[in-house]
Amino acid sequence: MECVNLKERFGKRFKVRYEESRRADRGDGARLPDPWLMILLCQRGHIFPWGGDRLAASTDSPGATARKLAALPGAILHQDGADGMTVVFDVADFAAVAALMHPRRRRQMTEAQRAAATERLAKYAFRPGCKAPETSAVCVGRV
Repeated sequence: MECVNLKERFGKRFKVRYEESRRADRGDGARLPDPWLMILLCQRGHIFPWGGDRLAASTDSPGATARKLAALPGAILHQDGADGMTVVFDVADFAAVAALMHPRRRRQMTEAQRAAATERLAKYAFRPGCKAPETSAVCVGRV
């Protein structure tokens, strides 16, 4: 069964992380992306794939955000607990859920900001080292 790939769908705007269980499932050196283990960390919980074109949102507390989330049209209450609530919704309703959950945004830089940062950080950029020892060239700036 396929699921929504959060990195492809929302990765340019929001921070996408992997669940803590990824290391246990895939090992320490896991490099293969697994969309089932991706999550969007939010100010009030997290959003994760549910399957097909569905996502789920879990809140960190049973307060007003959880009640508003459950009241959204098209949202299906899956789990209601003392520590929060899990609601399943269609990916088309992501904007309404994101307005309540506040996903963490990625840093966005304008071209002017990017150019200023490049200029400011140029002196720290990688510079090639010495040539191979068999050549007669002397390394500049080396002792």
